[in-house]
Amino acid sequence: MKLSELLPVAHLQRLCEEFTALTGAVTAVLDLEGNILVATGWQDVCTRFHRVHPGTVSRCHESDTELAASLDRGQPYKVYKCRNGLVDAAMPIVVGGQHVGNFFTGQFFFDQPDADAFRAQARQFGFPEEDYLAALKRVPVFSEDRVRLMMGFFTLVTNMIASMGIANEELRLQGEELAHTNTTLAAEVAERKRAEEELQRAHDELEERVLERTRSLRDALAKLERHQDELRIAKETAESANRAKSDFLSSMSHELRTPLNAILGFAQILDSAFSTPLDDKQRFRVQQIMKGGNHLLSLINEVLDLARIESGVQTLSVEPIETKALMTEVLELTRAFPTRRNTAVQDWKVADNLADRVRADYMRLKQALLNLTSNALKYNRDGGTVYLAAEAGNGGSVRFVVSDDGPGIPPEKHSQLFQPFNRLGAETTEIEGTGVGLTITKRMVEAMDGRIGFETEVGRGTTFWVEVPASHDPLAAPPDAVEDDTRDVLRVVAAGVPRRLLYVEDNPANLQLMRELMAELPNFTLASAPTAEIGIEMAVTTQPDVIVLDINLPGMNGIEALGLLKADPRTSRIPVIALSANVTPSVVRRGLEAGFLHYLAKPLDISLFLRVVVELSSSSPA
Repeated sequence: MKLSELLPVAHLQRLCEEFTALTGAVTAVLDLEGNILVATGWQDVCTRFHRVHPGTVSRCHESDTELAASLDRGQPYKVYKCRNGLVDAAMPIVVGGQHVGNFFTGQFFFDQPDADAFRAQARQFGFPEEDYLAALKRVPVFSEDRVRLMMGFFTLVTNMIASMGIANEELRLQGEELAHTNTTLAAEVAERKRAEEELQRAHDELEERVLERTRSLRDALAKLERHQDELRIAKETAESANRAKSDFLSSMSHELRTPLNAILGFAQILDSAFSTPLDDKQRFRVQQIMKGGNHLLSLINEVLDLARIESGVQTLSVEPIETKALMTEVLELTRAFPTRRNTAVQDWKVADNLADRVRADYMRLKQALLNLTSNALKYNRDGGTVYLAAEAGNGGSVRFVVSDDGPGIPPEKHSQLFQPFNRLGAETTEIEGTGVGLTITKRMVEAMDGRIGFETEVGRGTTFWVEVPASHDPLAAPPDAVEDDTRDVLRVVAAGVPRRLLYVEDNPANLQLMRELMAELPNFTLASAPTAEIGIEMAVTTQPDVIVLDINLPGMNGIEALGLLKADPRTSRIPVIALSANVTPSVVRRGLEAGFLHYLAKPLDISLFLRVVVELSSSSPA
């Protein structure tokens, strides 16, 4: 595996630049061939002096060699003081058990430098003393604890992004295998049909050649039985492949959401904590981290949505909904989308004869229209416009239209438009995406008995339209949206009554996130347990106001632990919340049926979590 093929280098470069701007730390990512993929913030004292003079550059090479050799020996990371006086650190990047590259930081001090010693070093190697000492003053001083935190942070980020690359490749291979299985199954069905036709011809010849017909019938029946056995085996193989795909998606969802929980959780605390508020520049940088993390989460969800749709497990709630309410929400959300092309979004142009209601799944239809408006914004020209319209469609339907005046789509690419993971060449541009948005949109619209189509002209723009059935039935209310400022929620919760919370979690990063969150809430007392068995004992002895349980725990899992808590009179009335990265529909359904009052997903939404905890702990028995 090549590191450059696993990491989205441009994204990682921007993340490292933000990290350097926020912390002052130097960063570099190199593959095992020594190619520099990412580099930010290198200090002048190294680039202008130490790595220029032959006498000092040999010391730099000595430091580089020692760091690389230490990583080859399997050390998790290595800190080395260069003989030029600065400290360097490096750690291996390991994907799937394979060492594929190294992450470097350095060019800093653990303590304030000895100016006299560096003044002597300037004279020794003939450096201009004032320029050399001025460059030295710009070198940051970091504590060893801070260096460990920085190395840990980049371990999470690089492993998570690399894992996503592997996940997409494995998902593609699974899809090819499933397609091959389906082709084989179709061939078996055709062969069975041919055998049945042979049987019919044998029956027609019954009167003329009874003995021959009997032998032919016997042979045909034997062949049919063989085909049935082969068909059964093919069916079982296809079902096994589908189960393997579902297990793989469940596992990858859990593995990707777990590090995202730490990244987004700590970023929310940094952005929202009122005990140590950030200035505007710091908040902007933290929000960029949150934006990147949420983008990764949306990519994960898109891939999982596509897989659920292909597997036929996507559930819809089709009911009458108000047309104008849907259009209003889509317009507001579209205008809130970030754009770097100075594009404008026009208000809906509504036909006079438009039906008041349509029959659809509110959330899915909204998602489909937002996918189309998002694409119209992303792929439009600079200063372009997005036009929205609603009109009567064919056969008693309502047609929603999204148009842009962008570059249009060449005719040779029309047939590829709804293919999953095909971005029609946009993957080589700065525009972000996975290539599954239109595929998901088409599948969802068709699942609601709707239609989707497009018209495009190169140089003039593109129009997409979605048609769904009109409805004359009573309205179903759209789902309520709850949006809270996390800082406001923290302030309200911190001013409440004292509460005791027990958190059962085996992942150290997730546990530390909860500790940091509780540190912002002085009225909360947090107790934790690494296993379900210890957590049950602590619940009996400490009688917390609320229990938060992970699902995937060593030994007894969270659902089994919930059963024991409910069965014990001493703990049966304590509210229990599930907090897990395993959010496949079947697991969530099992958890709620088992008795969890809420099943919350990682990455943690702090506002939602605090609302749930306060609601349940306020109603728990004293």
